[in-house]
Amino acid sequence: MGAINIDSEEIKKHKLIQEKQEMVEMHNGCICCTLRGDLLKTVKQLAEDKNEYDYLVIESTGIAEPLPVAQTFCMDVNGDGFGHTQEEVSQNPDFDPLSKYARMDTLVTVLDAYNFVFILGNIESQGDREKYLGNDIEDAEDMLGNAESIVQLLMDQIEFANVILLNKIDLLTDGDGGRGSVATQIESIRSLLKRLNPNATVIVPEGPKFSGFNVESILNTGIFNMEDAEDSAGWKAELEKPEHTPETEEYGISSFVFRNNKRPFHPERLGRIFENFGTGLVTEMSKSSTREGKEDIFAGVVRCKGELWLSNADAWPIEVHSVGRQLEMTPAGNGKPWVGKLLEMHPNGDPSSEGFNEEDGDVWSAIDLTNETVAEMKASASWTDRFGDRSSEFVLIGIKLQKDKLMKELEQALLTDEELNVPIKDRKKVWANDVEDPFFEGQLLWDLDDVWVKSGDEEGEERENSTED
Repeated sequence: MGAINIDSEEIKKHKLIQEKQEMVEMHNGCICCTLRGDLLKTVKQLAEDKNEYDYLVIESTGIAEPLPVAQTFCMDVNGDGFGHTQEEVSQNPDFDPLSKYARMDTLVTVLDAYNFVFILGNIESQGDREKYLGNDIEDAEDMLGNAESIVQLLMDQIEFANVILLNKIDLLTDGDGGRGSVATQIESIRSLLKRLNPNATVIVPEGPKFSGFNVESILNTGIFNMEDAEDSAGWKAELEKPEHTPETEEYGISSFVFRNNKRPFHPERLGRIFENFGTGLVTEMSKSSTREGKEDIFAGVVRCKGELWLSNADAWPIEVHSVGRQLEMTPAGNGKPWVGKLLEMHPNGDPSSEGFNEEDGDVWSAIDLTNETVAEMKASASWTDRFGDRSSEFVLIGIKLQKDKLMKELEQALLTDEELNVPIKDRKKVWANDVEDPFFEGQLLWDLDDVWVKSGDEEGEERENSTED
């Protein structure tokens, strides 16, 4: 979802994808309607591909409704992806369902346990837990089933899953959400999930970030039952809709992209904005307020992803990932600094150029930089003479976002004219040393070696060794 597909760029960096896998990306649309025709044709093509793929994993955006995605496998591969009645199917001799080419095997929902616990804890602290859960499953369904809200979308993802995979267990600590020990929190989540979906298999991975996870527990399980699904009222209603209502319209979910290559963010001001990310879902479920009774315009942001240019990180793009309350910020995962910074410090790194410097060449080689790639970057619209390729670009996804107000607040978190235009010799002092750092505990990311040498990864060690030699 959104005009930039950051996930696809991140996936492409992984060797598994680069060396022996194929990824087909579809973005800036709804996989259940505007992209459904593309999905039908793509799955058929992959099924008939000479590479003979064994398994296809479809990862939809976190706001997708699972039922219409699964229901795509009953649709005509030559159609436009819109609904049809059983009578229309029986009267069409040329009807060619996707299920002839690929079998729907397992529908997996990955649940963010860290934020889920916080939501439950908020509800409980306000005395609403009994109302939310109900005395039995019917009460819970009555309360949740009538709400046209993001909550219902999340419930759909839970209730229609064959497997529910708990994520971010490693982030839980005793007392989170006011709900006791980590073991108690996990058991509370498991109990609620089994009430909402008694037939689902709930899996709690042993390691963080699915380290050592046995993928056979979610691949080729044969759990999904097409006949049972087709007999469900929800399945039939969705199938016979003239067209699927996009989640953006049904739940008030929207997205927008922030871009700026003229000035960096001030870490302290940006940190204050990030403080209230993800509380909007809690507000909707528990009707609680934020910031002492005043609703924050960023409370509706439930997802943020992209790259930041921070004033105290002059050498490195900062990857930002937020889901609900959780915020993660790290130097760029591809190990590549701002090229503008590299050229300022090591301008003569191309061996074919006059004035070649061996140390500069080692640095250029570390990120596969050449004069040709530099020329291409300088010709792009995002390059500026003053700051090179330094820029911020990230997408925000959320509930009832007020784009104009959000843009204004974000722009006010950038450096002011006075801060931006200090003499170059004073930049490090004003942009980094005099700034309270809410993200990296004061670790400098000003020069290339601040990350390359300290990272301890293979590339960093090679860079350090070559410099010493």
